[in-house]
Amino acid sequence: MKLGDIYKTEFDERPLRIIGFDDYEVFYDCLWSENNWTFSNNFGVKTIFYRMSTEIFKTKSELIENLSLTEKESQYFRPDLPMRFGRTKNVSWNSFHSDEIKNLKSDFENRKFNATKIVLVPYGPKGGFKKGEILEFKSELSEFDIILRAKEIQESVNDQKSNGIGFYRLGYEKGLPTYAIGEYFDRAGIIKK
Repeated sequence: MKLGDIYKTEFDERPLRIIGFDDYEVFYDCLWSENNWTFSNNFGVKTIFYRMSTEIFKTKSELIENLSLTEKESQYFRPDLPMRFGRTKNVSWNSFHSDEIKNLKSDFENRKFNATKIVLVPYGPKGGFKKGEILEFKSELSEFDIILRAKEIQESVNDQKSNGIGFYRLGYEKGLPTYAIGEYFDRAGIIKK
């Protein structure tokens, strides 16, 4: 499996093109009857990528051809960024203690994130996404910096304790990569360990 691979699948009659993947998850684009890709032709809109478990995708798809990502697609899709990061069961949004912060710092401070701007999207008390907030730093972010800022953002919209913490790639907004603030397990049910 490679970026730009186009597949015929058992679950959709439209061709699907890989725009990001790892061992657990595939992000893909769909070719519509007007010969337009869903995401490649809509860079000005807020986007949540189509996704599926890598295992299911591989067993139900057949490679047709490859259409390499353009420079603009790579700029918006950012396949170089992690699909998920900052995951731990050891803390919960709304319940960091000073010892837990020290542990988070030692676990995540040296993990660098290859961007200076991202959008973090918190979830509300009933589970739906709230308005995203842009994080901007003068240099490459550390996952620890992102966790601390996400704590403020998440707690401002939801006072419920979470089941661990984590960040999950959504898509892009205003040309910036977006990540959902989440729990240890993703809401899509793809990550189970």
